[in-house]
Amino acid sequence: MTSPTFHASALRSPGRALLARNAAGTALAVVAALALSACGGGSGGTPSPSARPLAEACPTYRPAALPGGAKVTATEVRKSNGSLPDVCIVRGEIVSSADSTIHWAVELPSGSLWNGKTLTIGGGGFDGFIPTDDVFYQQLVGPSANPYVKISSDSGHGPAGFSWGSSDVALRNHAFEANHLVLEVGTAMATDFYGKRPVRRYHMGHSNGGRSALAATQRYPKDYDGVIAMEPAISQQAHQVNLGPTVLKHIFSKPENWLSAEKVALYAKAETAACDALDGLKDGIIGNVAACNYVPTELLCTGAENDTCLTAGQIESIRLIYADHDTPVTLSRGARGYPRYGRGGASTSDWKDYMFGNSFAARDSFNFMAAQEAARLVEGNPKLSLLDHDPTRFPSQYLRLAEMIDSTNPDISAFADNGGKLLIWYGLADACVSVYRTADYFESMKQQVGATKARGFARMLTSPSVGHNLDGAGTDPLSIDLLTALDSWVEKQTAPDKLVATKFAAGSKTPVLQRPVCEFPQFPRYNGTGDPAKAESFSCSAT
Repeated sequence: MTSPTFHASALRSPGRALLARNAAGTALAVVAALALSACGGGSGGTPSPSARPLAEACPTYRPAALPGGAKVTATEVRKSNGSLPDVCIVRGEIVSSADSTIHWAVELPSGSLWNGKTLTIGGGGFDGFIPTDDVFYQQLVGPSANPYVKISSDSGHGPAGFSWGSSDVALRNHAFEANHLVLEVGTAMATDFYGKRPVRRYHMGHSNGGRSALAATQRYPKDYDGVIAMEPAISQQAHQVNLGPTVLKHIFSKPENWLSAEKVALYAKAETAACDALDGLKDGIIGNVAACNYVPTELLCTGAENDTCLTAGQIESIRLIYADHDTPVTLSRGARGYPRYGRGGASTSDWKDYMFGNSFAARDSFNFMAAQEAARLVEGNPKLSLLDHDPTRFPSQYLRLAEMIDSTNPDISAFADNGGKLLIWYGLADACVSVYRTADYFESMKQQVGATKARGFARMLTSPSVGHNLDGAGTDPLSIDLLTALDSWVEKQTAPDKLVATKFAAGSKTPVLQRPVCEFPQFPRYNGTGDPAKAESFSCSAT
């Protein structure tokens, strides 16, 4: 993710969900799928469309009847570009109601390239766009995704803010239903196009897309053979209810509480100096996040404020970022509060993008905008300022949203019993979605299903000094081939316990350091000897 567009976490405006099923259409699709599976091609034994070159087959391709009332609106060939191969893109829609139409896209690679599997790609922020069309998501899933049929949707609404959340149908689509319906569309289409049903189905997403991946394990345990949830935003209303009246109101109530880029850099340098060596090596990476308790008291301005010091209000802003919060609003599953953020976010683009924004006057940080959009929705006032909002006056409205959107049900035993595998990855410096909220969920899941069972199908992995925007002093998370790791776990029962992340020289693919990818709460600790640029010189440690 790159700033300032926020990509996987933005409002997408264009900043960055009960659906009636079409039973007759579903039945026709199943019959078509069975017929194709039996004869290995089109009706009457004719070759499947994938037997022809994409340039010939795609422009006129119309699949057999699709489930869920899905209709095709367009087909196009996207020519190869960089690491992306030629694909046939089939676009369409599912009209759920007057309030919610799901726009979807299915990317079909050539028959010689297809690996027999599908990959659903989740969106970000409030959705409202097609992830498979977005460069960030193309990079997120990486070249390993090229042999897959890729499936995505706008989750049933346009890109403008959160006003669509007043509709239960749109809310349900966004929360979990759109991905479920479009997965069946993509499955039927792949079966029709290639003449055989997909053998595996996976989901990969970041932020809200990570939340939707977890939603599938909880609500539709047979949808996917495996899911990858990167920095999942599993408790969005808790985020909005708790950050709004504490951190965000403080930051944007007075100019002297707001941190400029220069002030953020000042603090980042001091925090790194204080906590860098806690993992056994001074390398600019804050690995031992749990041991970092730095408070910048020595940076307090003693005279006139300038870029070499912090005001008392700015130091309080930093304290609030690293504090747990408990606004008295009860959300889904009886939950209250929202935990602190991990250390290191100031050294990434996260503090600017998610906490402070471009200026005090603009109030354009993502966290502020997200909380304000939710406040406007629950109050029914599209011009409301977050600074004038008290979430404790609207507990039922926030509860309605949370009960639909939250992905915090710890009982995913049905997903595990179906053979599903779960990979969660987090950047410990994330300053948009707290790593500790997902860690709490992961622990509750282990307690619910049992530690031994959980060990057989789930991992929560982390990388230090990496933020929500996937940048920072740490390793590049896109260097971790999570999709291949997941597929190997599903197909070969090879658990992802020896993954390595790499950092590259700026603007190149030249490796400059590597680190093991550790299970939370462990982090890479230097062994005291060996090349500090090599992963084997580090061990995963909790202390």
